[in-house]
Amino acid sequence: MAEDNDTSSGRKRRIIHWNPDAGREQAKRRWTWQRILGWGVGGTLALLIVAGLVIRGAKLVLGPDIFSSHPVTAEAGPNLADANAAFVSQAKAEQSHELASKTLSQLRRMPADHPVQMQQMILMEKSFNEGETALSGRDYGEAFAIFNALARDMEAFGTNVKIKGEAKQAYDAILLRIKDLEIARDLAPGSLESAFEAAGQGRQLLNDGNFTGAKKIFDHGFAELKKAEQMLATHVRDSLLRGQKALTVGQKEEAQGAFQAALQKSPGNETALQGLKRAETIDRVYALLQQGDNFEKQSQFAQAAESYQKAFTLDGFSAAAQEGQSRAARLEKEAKFANAKSAADAAFKAKDWAKVISESESALKVYPTKGEVQAMLKSAKENAHKEAVQKSLAKGYAYENDHQWKEARDAYYETMQLQPDHVDAREGYTRAGTVIRALLQYEKLVDAAEQLANKNEFQAARMRFNEAMSVKPAYLVNSERVQQLHALIMAQNQPVEVTFKSDGNTWVQITNFKMLGKIDTATVKILPGDYEVVGRRKGFRDVQMMLQVRNGTPPPTVTVACSVSSGRG
Repeated sequence: MAEDNDTSSGRKRRIIHWNPDAGREQAKRRWTWQRILGWGVGGTLALLIVAGLVIRGAKLVLGPDIFSSHPVTAEAGPNLADANAAFVSQAKAEQSHELASKTLSQLRRMPADHPVQMQQMILMEKSFNEGETALSGRDYGEAFAIFNALARDMEAFGTNVKIKGEAKQAYDAILLRIKDLEIARDLAPGSLESAFEAAGQGRQLLNDGNFTGAKKIFDHGFAELKKAEQMLATHVRDSLLRGQKALTVGQKEEAQGAFQAALQKSPGNETALQGLKRAETIDRVYALLQQGDNFEKQSQFAQAAESYQKAFTLDGFSAAAQEGQSRAARLEKEAKFANAKSAADAAFKAKDWAKVISESESALKVYPTKGEVQAMLKSAKENAHKEAVQKSLAKGYAYENDHQWKEARDAYYETMQLQPDHVDAREGYTRAGTVIRALLQYEKLVDAAEQLANKNEFQAARMRFNEAMSVKPAYLVNSERVQQLHALIMAQNQPVEVTFKSDGNTWVQITNFKMLGKIDTATVKILPGDYEVVGRRKGFRDVQMMLQVRNGTPPPTVTVACSVSSGRG
């Protein structure tokens, strides 16, 4: 067309004629051989292009083997899978590629120091590259199938690598365990052989790179060793039990044989070694136990306890000797208690309080928690010390009435020593102590108030004086010293009017009390005390002065003005 000849103008604006010949009054062109040849060649090329596009589209949709000459079989499974793979979307294939790439990146960081692992890693890298090639060629079904299979391979590879360390440790452990349980070979026939065979098979699987399989084999070997371990433990336990039974009836040789049998299968077994040591003297121990039993039947508890003690000295692990000694000692204590109790009862009837106390204390040494004896001892002590308690308590009351608090507290303390649970004595002791502490606090606060007043800190002195009055016992009369201090504080507790003058340009301030500002004249009520007055003015030196305010003296007039230049601009 004529419009296509001008390329530059065609890019800016193209005019499409639905009828290019419209407006041209030319005769219809005739078919010439050149025109026929052009249409023939062009039509053929167009048909070839269309056919190529159709075939390419069919392969993309239905798979690359759609036009292959494979024979049709009756198996529908592979054909159905190929058909499903053919319809895999691009997004699904790219997603499987991303997952495979991440997993493979993680596997590359794992140690692959075994030839089989190295070979598997190479094959997975190869499969990954094939999948990427299929993906870049838009063969999404093929790419998805490759990455899907690769994911299973990578999962198996990762599991195999992770379990490698466990399998190697299991191999070392099973060999050591076989060596340790060699002593049980005759007790568990076949178990150690099976475990050793499992160790060999597992080692071969380790060499082949099948770590998961090796771990399973080793687990089977450990199960066989567990059987041998249980048989060994049963044998040792039964031997120890047989030896213990022999010890209880004094059978020396039987006990020694049983404990030696246990030591053969469990060298260093503490229970067996202990049993052998006990067996050396078990015949003498058994004889002493019989002797102690005879003394006990005759109520000769001291002799019985002595026999049991001798048996226990020979055999410190003999429960029978220990129990017999404890039992005989308990029976002896009961006899001692009964004798002391009877003597105390007789003395109580005779009102012999010293003997009651002595015999009751003897009985309580045997059984300290016997309530009836405790009550008897308490009653005897109360009667024996009744007069002393009353006298000491009366002395405390007398001292308290005379306000002699230290002496009163000592008297109450003496009463408490005689009778610790005496309520009146405890209350008097507490009461006297409270008053003593109050007096000490009172004196301390009065001294503090006096010191503050001497420093002209009258407000603080007044606070301390008030605190002293709040803790002062009611009976106490203020001394002349305290009365004078009170008069001084009260006299200095009234505010004084102080007149301040300035030049109207100086800032006047009473430190820690009040800012007066720029004033000519100002009158302020101030409580007695010592104050600092400061004057400030820009460009002038500060003025500082001390002000003493007292009641009973003429109120001062304070002039504050900054008049000396500071020398700064």
